[in-house]
Amino acid sequence: MYLFSMLLTMHSFVGIISFAAGALVVLVVIFLMATSSVEEEKTSAKHKVYKLRGRYFFALVILIIAGLFVSLGFLPYSKFRGKTDETVTVVARQWAWSMAPGVYNKKISDFTGNNEITIPVNKNVKFVVTSADANHNFAIYNNKGELLAQTQAMPQYRNELKYTFREKGEYHVLCLEYCGMAHAYMYGIIHVQ
Repeated sequence: MYLFSMLLTMHSFVGIISFAAGALVVLVVIFLMATSSVEEEKTSAKHKVYKLRGRYFFALVILIIAGLFVSLGFLPYSKFRGKTDETVTVVARQWAWSMAPGVYNKKISDFTGNNEITIPVNKNVKFVVTSADANHNFAIYNNKGELLAQTQAMPQYRNELKYTFREKGEYHVLCLEYCGMAHAYMYGIIHVQ
């Protein structure tokens, strides 16, 4: 099973399942067309279709339930069940990020941090993210511009985002929620060493 999951990405797995479901629908339509005749009475044809439709429905429900149970193992959440090695508080303000190690439990308006932070590599980091003013979106990008993780930054609410940086380097923090004129300049840096 592990080898199978390694060979197929989640997208290709979903694509194969979608193709198989579509092919099954086409086969059912072809079967219905092939088994019906022009002379056949409408009521008996209707009875056959309804009988087949019920069986098809139950088979589809069983396949979907089985697919859900099988696909739960592909979800990324299991890798974050471990102990948190580092905690970082992140506060969004128009139009800046403030980050500091540890959990901050006082007034958000008094929080002082920097738009740059240094984090060790291969450590499970929990970001506690909130906002001092409006909705923002805390998004972490690698140096190739690929989105690695993101969560909402909302006033009076703390979201937790856990992420493990596997490579050393410089990661960029951007806002994905339009928050006003200087939204594009809301920028932070995470140094991973």
